[in-house]
Amino acid sequence: MRNSLFILLITLLMAGCSQRQPAYGVLSEVEYEADHNPDRALLMLDSLTRCKAINDTLQKALFQLVTAEALHGVGVPLTGETNIEQSIDFFKTQGDQRHQARAMLHHGMELYSRGHYIEGLSLVKEVEKMVCDLDDAGLCYTLYAVLGDINDNAADSRQTLRCYHQALRVATEVGDVNWQVQMLNNLATTFDKNEQIDSMQYYVEASKSLRSQTWNIVRATSMVNEASMMRHQGKWQEAKQLITASRQYAQLDKGTMLLADIASDEGNIRQAHDLWYELLHSHNPAIRIHCYEQLINYYQQEGFYERVADLSKRLNQYYQHAYVESPAADIIAFQTQIDQQQKERHQYRVTILLLSCISILLLAILIGIWYYRRRINRLHTHIDALNQKYLTWQIAEHLLSADAVNHLHHMAAKGKEASDGDWQELHTLVQQQSPTFLARLNGAALLSPLETNICLLIRLRFTPSEIAILTAISPQRVTNMRTALLLKIFGEKGGARDFDARLRGM
Repeated sequence: MRNSLFILLITLLMAGCSQRQPAYGVLSEVEYEADHNPDRALLMLDSLTRCKAINDTLQKALFQLVTAEALHGVGVPLTGETNIEQSIDFFKTQGDQRHQARAMLHHGMELYSRGHYIEGLSLVKEVEKMVCDLDDAGLCYTLYAVLGDINDNAADSRQTLRCYHQALRVATEVGDVNWQVQMLNNLATTFDKNEQIDSMQYYVEASKSLRSQTWNIVRATSMVNEASMMRHQGKWQEAKQLITASRQYAQLDKGTMLLADIASDEGNIRQAHDLWYELLHSHNPAIRIHCYEQLINYYQQEGFYERVADLSKRLNQYYQHAYVESPAADIIAFQTQIDQQQKERHQYRVTILLLSCISILLLAILIGIWYYRRRINRLHTHIDALNQKYLTWQIAEHLLSADAVNHLHHMAAKGKEASDGDWQELHTLVQQQSPTFLARLNGAALLSPLETNICLLIRLRFTPSEIAILTAISPQRVTNMRTALLLKIFGEKGGARDFDARLRGM
């Protein structure tokens, strides 16, 4: 494993110095490692520095950014030498919002670590506004992890848990085990501080199955959190064994504090006393204050009032220093103000969106009403046409079953010619039932009485043989006249059947 890592580092060093692979390509790889393995990222950056491979402005800006990310990744605060502000200005002029947001976040972290709390938090909250529009899981995870730490320092548990849960969601979506366990540890620690042991146990159990795949510090933190849970459950021996095991990965102040508290629980007050004293200079304010309080209680019980007075004075000084250096109330108030402003802006955008949707809906309704009315008018027109056609069909059926028509069918069946009275009765019937037919027929051409009678009989569905009998002409002449009438009335050429179809369609 060590040989493989050595070969990898040599390869990266050669790649960074090679003219065939520009430094920008190596920096892109370092950018990924800064999120997921900051120790390796620092080694790769060192190789670029020794090769003096950083030349143009873009490379310098990216180098400054990934250096800041890697240093923060291993828990080292930035110094002014990183020039992260130059990276912000460069990426802003280039329109590169993703790298600009990353640089702003780490500059905000730098300002916060130097005691410029409000200025640093303002920059971090500005990044929070930008992160929704950027597809960058590493930025999103780091942002909410940092916001969780800031709220934790300000003792705002609600916001702390919200931010850590956001970071955990990103870590789970990406599938980065280190990120996941790190946030599970943070959530468990927060619930431990609040003495919510059931909630703490949930996150401790969730981290146990994953911690074997994590960095040493993350694994050690998970083990110490589990030990803290065991202490709450009265399992002192198991807790001590787990803390001891965790020290092969990293020695944590919380683990030492737990050993002191367990020693006190077991009555070994001397060992607890020594460990509490050891932690009076811890960088963790909660641990430092806890140890002061335990020592003050111990000396008070023992009657060493001078030491009680001295420790109380030092604790008060630390409280005062901590209050001045970390104005938690101001941080909470400032963040609440920013969140409220963001909420109001979001509500304003939602209101505008709703009004736009309502306007579009009203327009759609008006168009729908217009279209509906137009469709109704068309339907009415269509219905009127159908009614007129149906009425025409009714008239035609009435004509076909009229007495005068039936009489002529009987005359033809008997082989008798129609009389003038029969023709007069037929003309009167058609004129009454279908007045437009005769008018259109006479308007089309000047017809003889015989031609008119033939047209009436064809209209009333008489067969050619019936027409020949009733008109006293030969069937062949009937056929010839039908063909001639097609041209005379309609101006078309064709057969007798074509004439019948055209005439019945009038």
